[in-house]
Amino acid sequence: GDGGGGGGGGGGGMADHVIHEKLVEREKARVARDYAKSDRMRDELQAAGIFVKDSEKRWSANDGRSGPIPTASGGYGAGGGGGGYGG
Repeated sequence: GDGGGGGGGGGGGMADHVIHEKLVEREKARVARDYAKSDRMRDELQAAGIFVKDSEKRWSANDGRSGPIPTASGGYGAGGGGGGYGG
């Protein structure tokens, strides 16, 4: 096969991994108290239809996707948590 094309960017539709990267960047900025940068990251996400809900530690997209907000280290959950069992 030819691997299929990447599919155009179209109307917003930011890729999940890009959302994740921007959320991590935003959390890093917040930890560093760089609120100008964290606001800019939130604005970029909002421009792509991604709405960050800090109170719920979740994000949701206007195309129906949603997910947890990662920590500044790129993981999930408070304090990193312990690793799960296997898997």
